[in-house]
Amino acid sequence: MEDEAVTSEKFLLLIDQLSVDQKRHLSIKDIGIILERLSSKILDVERLDRESESDDCYNWTIKATIRGDVLRELGVIYNGNYYAISEHPGYKEENEGVIEEAEEEEEEEDRL
Repeated sequence: MEDEAVTSEKFLLLIDQLSVDQKRHLSIKDIGIILERLSSKILDVERLDRESESDDCYNWTIKATIRGDVLRELGVIYNGNYYAISEHPGYKEENEGVIEEAEEEEEEEDRL
Protein backbone atom coordinates (compact mmCIF):
# COMPACT_ATOMS: atom_id res chain seq x y z
CA MET A 1 0.00 0.00 0.00
CA GLU A 2 2.90 2.35 0.70
CA ASP A 3 4.04 2.18 -2.95
CA GLU A 4 0.70 3.63 -4.09
CA ALA A 5 1.44 6.88 -2.22
CA VAL A 6 4.89 7.22 -3.84
CA THR A 7 5.07 9.19 -7.07
CA SER A 8 8.05 10.03 -9.23
CA GLU A 9 8.85 12.06 -12.30
CA LYS A 10 9.99 10.03 -15.31
CA PHE A 11 10.70 10.45 -18.99
CA LEU A 12 8.68 7.88 -20.92
CA LEU A 13 8.91 6.67 -24.51
CA LEU A 14 6.12 5.72 -26.91
CA ILE A 15 7.13 4.60 -30.40
CA ASP A 16 4.67 5.45 -33.19
CA GLN A 17 5.58 3.36 -36.24
CA LEU A 18 3.53 2.99 -39.40
CA SER A 19 2.73 -0.52 -40.61
CA VAL A 20 0.50 -2.30 -43.11
CA ASP A 21 -2.42 -1.95 -40.68
CA GLN A 22 -1.53 1.53 -39.42
CA LYS A 23 -1.53 4.10 -42.20
CA ARG A 24 -1.31 7.34 -40.16
CA HIS A 25 0.72 8.58 -37.21
CA LEU A 26 -0.80 9.29 -33.82
CA SER A 27 -2.13 12.79 -33.21
CA ILE A 28 -1.99 14.72 -29.92
CA LYS A 29 -5.62 13.69 -29.39
CA ASP A 30 -4.67 10.02 -29.89
CA ILE A 31 -1.83 10.34 -27.37
CA GLY A 32 -4.25 11.95 -24.91
CA ILE A 33 -6.68 9.04 -25.23
CA ILE A 34 -3.87 6.49 -24.75
CA LEU A 35 -2.57 8.34 -21.66
CA GLU A 36 -6.11 8.55 -20.26
CA ARG A 37 -6.43 4.77 -20.56
CA LEU A 38 -3.21 4.45 -18.53
CA SER A 39 -4.22 7.07 -15.95
CA SER A 40 -4.09 4.58 -13.06
CA LYS A 41 -0.28 4.50 -13.50
CA ILE A 42 0.51 7.76 -15.34
CA LEU A 43 -0.91 10.50 -13.12
CA ASP A 44 0.12 13.70 -14.89
CA VAL A 45 1.97 14.81 -18.03
CA GLU A 46 4.20 17.87 -17.89
CA ARG A 47 5.66 17.76 -21.39
CA LEU A 48 5.16 15.89 -24.65
CA ASP A 49 7.72 15.98 -27.48
CA ARG A 50 7.72 14.18 -30.83
CA GLU A 51 10.93 13.39 -32.71
CA SER A 52 11.07 11.92 -36.18
CA GLU A 53 13.31 8.87 -36.30
CA SER A 54 12.41 8.15 -39.94
CA ASP A 55 9.52 8.83 -42.33
CA ASP A 56 7.49 6.02 -40.82
CA CYS A 57 8.59 6.22 -37.17
CA TYR A 58 8.13 8.88 -34.48
CA ASN A 59 9.39 8.74 -30.92
CA TRP A 60 7.16 10.47 -28.38
CA THR A 61 9.00 11.56 -25.23
CA ILE A 62 6.63 12.10 -22.32
CA LYS A 63 7.72 13.82 -19.11
CA ALA A 64 5.23 12.48 -16.59
CA THR A 65 4.45 11.87 -12.96
CA ILE A 66 3.87 8.18 -12.37
CA ARG A 67 2.55 6.16 -9.46
CA GLY A 68 5.50 4.39 -7.81
CA ASP A 69 9.18 4.84 -8.56
CA VAL A 70 9.56 2.43 -11.50
CA LEU A 71 7.49 2.05 -14.65
CA ARG A 72 7.43 -1.39 -16.18
CA GLU A 73 6.36 -1.43 -19.81
CA LEU A 74 2.68 -0.57 -20.15
CA GLY A 75 0.72 -1.60 -23.20
CA VAL A 76 -2.58 -0.47 -24.63
CA ILE A 77 -4.55 -1.39 -27.72
CA TYR A 78 -5.76 1.69 -29.55
CA ASN A 79 -7.56 1.65 -32.93
CA GLY A 80 -6.62 -2.01 -33.30
CA ASN A 81 -2.88 -1.40 -32.80
CA TYR A 82 -0.72 -2.19 -29.76
CA TYR A 83 1.32 0.66 -28.23
CA ALA A 84 3.86 0.26 -25.45
CA ILE A 85 5.04 2.98 -23.09
CA SER A 86 8.20 2.42 -21.07
CA GLU A 87 10.83 4.47 -19.30
CA HIS A 88 12.89 6.32 -21.90
CA PRO A 89 16.27 4.54 -22.06
CA GLY A 90 18.13 7.77 -22.88
CA TYR A 91 16.89 9.47 -19.73
CA LYS A 92 16.86 6.36 -17.53
CA GLU A 93 20.65 5.99 -17.69
CA GLU A 94 21.14 9.62 -16.64
CA ASN A 95 18.74 9.23 -13.70
CA GLU A 96 20.40 5.99 -12.55
CA GLY A 97 23.80 7.72 -12.52
CA VAL A 98 22.44 10.48 -10.28
CA ILE A 99 20.79 7.92 -7.97
CA GLU A 100 24.01 5.88 -7.73
CA GLU A 101 26.00 9.02 -6.83
CA ALA A 102 23.47 9.94 -4.13
CA GLU A 103 23.61 6.40 -2.69
CA GLU A 104 27.42 6.50 -2.63
CA GLU A 105 27.33 9.86 -0.81
CA GLU A 106 24.88 8.44 1.76
CA GLU A 107 27.12 5.41 2.33
CA GLU A 108 30.13 7.69 2.82
CA GLU A 109 28.19 9.83 5.31
CA ASP A 110 27.15 6.68 7.20
CA ARG A 111 30.80 5.64 7.53
CA LEU A 112 31.80 9.01 9.04
